Amino acid sequence: MRILFKSVLIQDSLSDFYNQVVDLLFENGQWVQIGNNLNEKADLVIDQPDLAWSPSMMDLRVHNTLPGGEFKEDWTSLSAAAKKGGVLDLLLLPTGDPVPQQPQALEFVKNMSQVHGVNFMAMAPLTIDNQGENFTDLFDLFSSGAQWFAHGNSSIQNVDLMSKCLQYLQSLPATLVSRPDTTGLSLYGQINEGLQSTLLGLKGIPDLSETLSVKRDLDLLSYILSNSFGHTHAKFRLHFSCLSCSESVDLIRAAKKKGMPVTCDVAAHQLIFSEDSISDFDTMKKVFPPFRTESDVNSLWKGIQDGTIDAIVSDHTPHESEVKEVEFDHAAFGTIGLETLFLSCYQEAIHRKISFIDKLLSSNPANLVGLNMPALGKGSKAKGILFQKVPAYTYAVDHIVGKSKNSAFLGYTFSHKILMVLNQQEIAYNNQ
Repeated sequence: MRILFKSVLIQDSLSDFYNQVVDLLFENGQWVQIGNNLNEKADLVIDQPDLAWSPSMMDLRVHNTLPGGEFKEDWTSLSAAAKKGGVLDLLLLPTGDPVPQQPQALEFVKNMSQVHGVNFMAMAPLTIDNQGENFTDLFDLFSSGAQWFAHGNSSIQNVDLMSKCLQYLQSLPATLVSRPDTTGLSLYGQINEGLQSTLLGLKGIPDLSETLSVKRDLDLLSYILSNSFGHTHAKFRLHFSCLSCSESVDLIRAAKKKGMPVTCDVAAHQLIFSEDSISDFDTMKKVFPPFRTESDVNSLWKGIQDGTIDAIVSDHTPHESEVKEVEFDHAAFGTIGLETLFLSCYQEAIHRKISFIDKLLSSNPANLVGLNMPALGKGSKAKGILFQKVPAYTYAVDHIVGKSKNSAFLGYTFSHKILMVLNQQEIAYNNQ
């Protein structure tokens, strides 16, 4: 199929055509011509105002509900949500029930990629059943293709166990993921500890619960590296996920300046909302870590601008309505995010005059998992998002294609929409 796209603003910062308005001719999964005033024959011509193109996204943090959570999200609905949002590559947390912790489970996830047209990659659990007691067969899982390892969706609390995980994995080209939290400080907490928690009468979660964990893991990493006797693999890294506060960014910035093998990400919703968004007890905005202060939000964006933060993730966490439509202190943490990941980040980046947001969503996370994300150019693979500036609209439940509807962005105003997602030979999503 030949498709001619007319007058498209290229928002691929790695492309030679970045920030140019060009015509694009698509055929057989690649760009066969790029230029101005193309008049080539095509099966479909898309000629609309305010069109733009961005590379597809690599999402480093998606909660896996499978097996056991098919009522929240199944492979079909997860794929549909990812395609609609332009997320064609995604990394699944080891959070199914039972926990996918055998090589065969990794192979199954890989096979689902072929069935559903989305590249699913599986993180492997560090401990059996994510219980924080006994190790999984880490090397066997690594040999079966696992590159990223995590303690479910959180962090290992036992210092000795965390130290041993770092010791073992540092000799491999592997990534250990920690979502920093000190459970003794965050236990029973509902929102950020501060003015809003006081006004609403809810137990707060101090940013110390996060920063203390970051400090601990950086100290452990420093200790392991200094006693590795030269056996640390050049591609080993410790990755902090879902940072939420200013001090965490400062700590990781300092660690990077020291040359430590450290990377990090932030969830998209943490870049948009602050603790003030909770003032109406909206359970859809109950997330973990909680929304922090406006100052923290600005610090996260500063971390993006100076390269401290490597990637933006969705932290896609599906929930059935029964655990969200309850009193705030009984509601589950988490929001879905695949369908709004690009739109929310792109819109806020424009507001903050940041021009390279695509790198945080695409090429940077792709590099971290060893994928090559093609930059737009003649002869390159067509893998990305065609989107359009439109009159402002309010995001609603009927916009969501996934099974679960627990989006923090319900009621949020967007100014762009995704028209089409190309995944080489396949039109993964079409909203023409």
